[in-house]
Amino acid sequence: MIELIPFTEADIDRLTGWIPSLEVHLFWTASVFEYPLPREPFAKFLRDSAERGDRLIYKAVLRESGEACGHIELGAIDRRNRFLRIGRVLLNPAFRGRGLGMEMMRSALALAFDDMDMHRVELGVFDVNPGAIACYERVGFRHEGVRRESFKAPEGAAVEYWSEVTMSILASEWRGGIP
Repeated sequence: MIELIPFTEADIDRLTGWIPSLEVHLFWTASVFEYPLPREPFAKFLRDSAERGDRLIYKAVLRESGEACGHIELGAIDRRNRFLRIGRVLLNPAFRGRGLGMEMMRSALALAFDDMDMHRVELGVFDVNPGAIACYERVGFRHEGVRRESFKAPEGAAVEYWSEVTMSILASEWRGGIP
């Protein structure tokens, strides 16, 4: 249903349209980039990532229509220790509620474990994003810990600081048939 295709500079404008607010921007980027997402710094980020080879950036595409519906990164790639960290997961708001977030995560995990032979995949998610946490749990991620109040929330948020939940999944769990 979902295919991961390398993200290119031509995809940047579409991605910025999926980020309607500062809160969504912070969920996605954790303040690495300014809001609204600036084109040239993000294009430079893409070029630098490709040059270093420590990060793979993808758009999620519906196989049937070829329509882009999401964005996901496999970063901090450590081939020696067979580890990577998934980040910047974003689903186009028009596609939410259809199970495509889980499908995108499963595609990323298949790439990490089956194609790249990783041993461990982890991610961080803010505690104020329960929908994302539930999605990650459904595909087999386990909670490892919490970095308490590690990120200053945007003005007007219900709390002053967000905590980051660290979650991971191991190759043996993936291959053992976790959803």
